[in-house]
Amino acid sequence: MYRSRISAPVLTAVAGLALITGCTADPAPTPEETGTPSSTSVGTPENTSTASPTDLGASTAPAGSGATVSLSRGQEHKITEANTSVSITCSGGGDIDVETNGSTVQTTGQCEDIDINGNDNTVSGEDAESLDIEGNNNQATLSNVPDIDVDGTANTVGVEESRDIDVEGENNTVTYTSGDPVIETEGTNSVSAR
Repeated sequence: MYRSRISAPVLTAVAGLALITGCTADPAPTPEETGTPSSTSVGTPENTSTASPTDLGASTAPAGSGATVSLSRGQEHKITEANTSVSITCSGGGDIDVETNGSTVQTTGQCEDIDINGNDNTVSGEDAESLDIEGNNNQATLSNVPDIDVDGTANTVGVEESRDIDVEGENNTVTYTSGDPVIETEGTNSVSAR
């Protein structure tokens, strides 16, 4: 008897709370919810960015050449289609991943990391916090890149200024205009001031 007196008020309270808060079983997703999920980067509310399906900054490059992309800090853009030309504007950050062959990337603004994993790619533009090349016959011409890491064969990098240059592989060439970078090389490579 003691149980039934407590159970009835508790059940009534739970049912009332469910009605007030709108607590119901999860409905089936609507057709709009079944599309490509958006991507959210982790961070404080001030620097959290969410990519919508129309925001190319957190997705793969669209098909065809001539795409234009805008990135901000915490966003990433991957280029996976060969022989693609992409223009990217970095507004205070953004990562660029070139994961293909024969693509051309033009950057504007201050990017975070630029990673080239492939062959015969060309990247040119302004500043990046780091440049990492793994592959062969890639070319990068940028302004200020504090950290450069090149691994492969016959890659060519030209920058205005750098602080740390690490080159492994064969026949890679890195030139810089100013600064006194820490230079580490393994293999037959050339790192010099121009």
